[in-house]
Amino acid sequence: MKLVIAEKPMLARDIARAICGREVGEREKLPVSGNGWCVCALAGHVLELAEPSELRREWAWGKDFTEDMLPIYVPRWPKRPAAGKEGIVESVRALAGKCECIVNAGDPDDEGQLLVDELIDYIGYDGPVWRVLVNDNIVENIRRAFGSMRPNDEFRGLSEAAYARQMADMCLGVSESRLATMRLGRKLSVGRVQTPTLGLVVRRDAAVEGHAPETFWTVLAHVELDGTEYEIELAASDDAGERRRILDESEAARIAHGLEGREIAMDVSTARKRRQSPLPYTLTALQSEMSKRFGFTLQQTMDATQALRDNWKAISYNRSDCPYVPAEHHGAAPRVLARAMANLGERWDLDYGIVSRAFDDSRVGAHHGIIPQDSTVDASRLTETEKLVYRAIVGRYAMQFAPPVVYDESTAVCACPEGVLKHVAKRVVDPGYTAVFGAGAADEAPLGPLERPGAVTGHIKGALVEKRETRPPKRYTEGTLVADMASVAKYVSNPDLRDALKRKDEGKEGEHGGIGTVATRAKILEGLIGRGLLARKGKTIVSTPLGRQFYAAVPGDISGPDLTARWWLMQQDVAEGRAGTDAVQSDVAAVIRAHIADGAYRGATMPGAGPEVGRCPVCGGALLYRGKVVSCETNRSRRNEEGEWESLGGCGFKVFAVFCGKQLTANQMAKLLAGKRVRVSGLTWKGEAGKTAELAFDPPSRKITFAPRAGAKVGKGRKRPRAGLI
Repeated sequence: MKLVIAEKPMLARDIARAICGREVGEREKLPVSGNGWCVCALAGHVLELAEPSELRREWAWGKDFTEDMLPIYVPRWPKRPAAGKEGIVESVRALAGKCECIVNAGDPDDEGQLLVDELIDYIGYDGPVWRVLVNDNIVENIRRAFGSMRPNDEFRGLSEAAYARQMADMCLGVSESRLATMRLGRKLSVGRVQTPTLGLVVRRDAAVEGHAPETFWTVLAHVELDGTEYEIELAASDDAGERRRILDESEAARIAHGLEGREIAMDVSTARKRRQSPLPYTLTALQSEMSKRFGFTLQQTMDATQALRDNWKAISYNRSDCPYVPAEHHGAAPRVLARAMANLGERWDLDYGIVSRAFDDSRVGAHHGIIPQDSTVDASRLTETEKLVYRAIVGRYAMQFAPPVVYDESTAVCACPEGVLKHVAKRVVDPGYTAVFGAGAADEAPLGPLERPGAVTGHIKGALVEKRETRPPKRYTEGTLVADMASVAKYVSNPDLRDALKRKDEGKEGEHGGIGTVATRAKILEGLIGRGLLARKGKTIVSTPLGRQFYAAVPGDISGPDLTARWWLMQQDVAEGRAGTDAVQSDVAAVIRAHIADGAYRGATMPGAGPEVGRCPVCGGALLYRGKVVSCETNRSRRNEEGEWESLGGCGFKVFAVFCGKQLTANQMAKLLAGKRVRVSGLTWKGEAGKTAELAFDPPSRKITFAPRAGAKVGKGRKRPRAGLI
């Protein structure tokens, strides 16, 4: 038999339908055999790099680990089965022992190549291996792909490049994180994607908070053309014709006065324009849209799509970075959308004769856009989040069968010594898909005399001066952050590295020089929030004091998105045989050695992580809950060369949050510091555990004490509690 190893179960069943010569159900047990083929499936990566402590005992993270053990560098880093996936590994091993050849049916990208190749190597298979490139679930396309299989060795460079990145990520993540943790005195994490992501938010917050509003004035001219009046803003220009802001109110007033009563001629150009319906969703676009419309987190949207796919077979592959769809899907769309609309109780008026730009085989990558499947879904059993996400996916696919928005646009321009008067007017001719799906068609303004091209004369009836201020950039939401992660190249100043980031994503229509992948960005964000480096504040994502100070301490050569670009260029050398697989990791190890020698992180101070539980009575700063102590955010300390902690300043206010053997929670400490009594159980008093008592905070001593009885005072010199223990 010939053994086909697919990347995931859904793809395995699609392949089995195409080549095994029999019906294969959506929930058919794998492997599936027939016609001399046996098709099995993995579940993404079934192997992972071994932990350092599994390779050398002294690399175990703890008090005995020292800086001289860094960097942790392991050539050809060994792998082991991922937790919970041991059974898949052994199943494939058994099947491989009976087959005449193996066909690698991983996704047609470097990661898909690696996750099958690494398993073939791990089980020690040494027979012939072929590669098939399958990127959709159309039976005829799958059969065509199996008719043009190529030797797997032709693609080995891709998996070696992906393996090189894996090892470099592990070397950087483990080694740099341990170095930062040891030198800064608290557990911290550094990573190729997470650290630049933190940097995006830190820099955005700094731009918002450091913004100094600049006042400027605009001139609004009231222009009458053939009896129709328009308010047109003057785009002021300098002597060279470059646009400028008017910073002097008196100058703006002089310009406005000079415009009043002036006869003008405006040059009018017209065009009929069309706005096509938006393409099917990628995961990034879907997460951004759900964040904007409903305030969903990236993880909530990811989880909803996973449930729709795994539990209901309601949508196609959910972690796609491509918005285009194979042309063969067009023929099945009437059936698929009829089922999906019935699931939602909708009846949209669609025209299946329309072939939208979404159906383009030449632009389909390893995956296609997220679209509904021909499956019955009981919408009443979906969670509210799943229902909204499903409706969005179905609606976006249905839009491909609605006409474009058609509108007439007229642009009138008049150049004058003070600048340019420009007015744009639109008139909707056909609302197209917006009439079906309820979105706004276009911002309309009356055309009037601007309906026909040519010169239109008129005069300026009057002009007003309006005071304005520059605005800071908006803080990130989860939706805008994930969008920037997918197009982070625009923030890279080095043109060569910026171009490298963009080349990395060539062929990925939904990516434009990004960091991370559509599958990992939600996890990256949740990790940064969980470690106290970022926080959710309403609908926005902000950096915490810890996040800002930690990012400032991270060496610049690993803190930005250009690190991904540098690695990608080295990975290309690996893929094309110009460098060995350990080349990227060797470069990372050299960087870490330089950080150790250069004293990276020394001298930096970290505020404690944890929630705010009050305001400092000494300086008014935030009181932060740090587990066993509540401390003012201004307090700074560092670990010196001898490993001892020394104070670097701050108001010094702190309160221990452990009382009678019980660590109090952040909520309890917040109430106590606000002057409230708190009933606490689990106290140990005079050797007896399990006691309960009311506690209070004593400001003079800065200590938690037993709450006094009515009329009694808590103060210095009291030897025993006045309130009874229970």
